[in-house]
Amino acid sequence: MDPLGGPITDAIHRSLASVAVAGVVVGVVWSLLLALSGRAGGEAFVRFQAAVVSLLVVAAASGLVVLAGGARPVDGMHVLYALVAVALVPLARSFLTRANDRGTNLLLLVAFVVLGGVLYRLFATG
Repeated sequence: MDPLGGPITDAIHRSLASVAVAGVVVGVVWSLLLALSGRAGGEAFVRFQAAVVSLLVVAAASGLVVLAGGARPVDGMHVLYALVAVALVPLARSFLTRANDRGTNLLLLVAFVVLGGVLYRLFATG
């Protein structure tokens, strides 16, 4: 049995973070291809974004379990970066309009690239 915040919980948290990195890489490539082609991402891309955000929420929740178990990140900014990571894609989506698919795709590309940087900082401060 894994005590609250024990090694199994920490491994789950790290695994979720690694999967989130893969999701960000796919998001960068997908949004770049859409921006270059000028096409809309469609419902599949919207669902993908929701999946990445959901994964980040679950990873953050597992981090809270680790934190509640007494483990602390190396840098206190880790918690702030986690909040930014969870909010980034929804924030970018709040600025979207249907008028310009290329602009929409560029905004999401920037959001995924910035999210990649934030995830890098999360790994560096974890």
